[in-house]
Amino acid sequence: MAKRTPGLELPRSIIPKTVRSISPAMAKEYSRRWVLGHWAEIVGGDIARHVKPMGIRQEILCLQSFTPAWQNEIKLLEAQIVQKVNNFAGGKIIKGLRFTRPWEHPETFDLTESRAARQAAEASRTNWGKERARMPLNTAEMHAAEQIAENCSDPVLAQLVATITRKRIQMDKLRLSKGWVPCSKCGLLCEPARQKDEADHAVLCDACKRADAEDLRARIRHVLKNVPWARMKEMRKYVPEATTALIAEQRALLVQKLASEVDVNDKNSLKAMELVMLADGVSPDQLSEDRVARTLYRLRFNLHRPPDYTAPRRYDIIKRGKEGEQARRTLAEGALRMREHYLPPKQP
Repeated sequence: MAKRTPGLELPRSIIPKTVRSISPAMAKEYSRRWVLGHWAEIVGGDIARHVKPMGIRQEILCLQSFTPAWQNEIKLLEAQIVQKVNNFAGGKIIKGLRFTRPWEHPETFDLTESRAARQAAEASRTNWGKERARMPLNTAEMHAAEQIAENCSDPVLAQLVATITRKRIQMDKLRLSKGWVPCSKCGLLCEPARQKDEADHAVLCDACKRADAEDLRARIRHVLKNVPWARMKEMRKYVPEATTALIAEQRALLVQKLASEVDVNDKNSLKAMELVMLADGVSPDQLSEDRVARTLYRLRFNLHRPPDYTAPRRYDIIKRGKEGEQARRTLAEGALRMREHYLPPKQP
């Protein structure tokens, strides 16, 4: 009989021996779980608070961290961490590290739960290739595919076009059977999940949504070019779908574009006045020398500057005390021209 181990053994030494005696595969899985469960002991509390282990895939330890500084730190310490992990596990279980997105079911959870979740996700995933291949085509659909291929003079190319057309018809039939609906504009089939927020609206594909969004932005820009001081109230008269975020976005783009066309020393031209109205959202009758000076000084880094330009001091531009108060009350000549340019004359 083998000699008994003198004294009492702790569970942390008995359990690994028992697992290794069952099978090598189970021993390897136990080592992986052991490492994931004792991550803080391996790398220390500071790293463990900012870098979380997700699991091990093909001998690569997958990590998750939202802090770029800690990601760079781990990359620099990759060799040391790999060595520590393997030493802690008592064998080579990983050969590298990789940062990934947060997993829905990390392997640091219970083994049975993570495997069941992964199997359920794989079972619910549609195998479009196999299901498309099993989708039957009738005579008319086969004939339509052959007619399209007849336009090709090369027989090899014609056969390839016919095959691609048949697959496309099969895929369309499969999508329709799964509840996909055609786009109300272009007719492209859209997933049923996209109809949740569009119950009372027309269903649109991604391409049509992008085209509509760009058209909305173009209409907002058109209004801002003609009425630079337009705010939400005025904008809604011309573009009812406009939002505060879209107006601010397009206003910033127009300010940047117009600022590149205005000289840093120009304070009286129509473009300079339009830039001030666009940037501050003020009408022509609200323009003053002080407002123009302040706004152009704020935008000085976006304006066109000649090579020999020297930036003035702040209070050489923005007056203080009585002089500044007087400047705020005085309308610039450019403001008068802008009022005549944008506002219609009053009826007698």
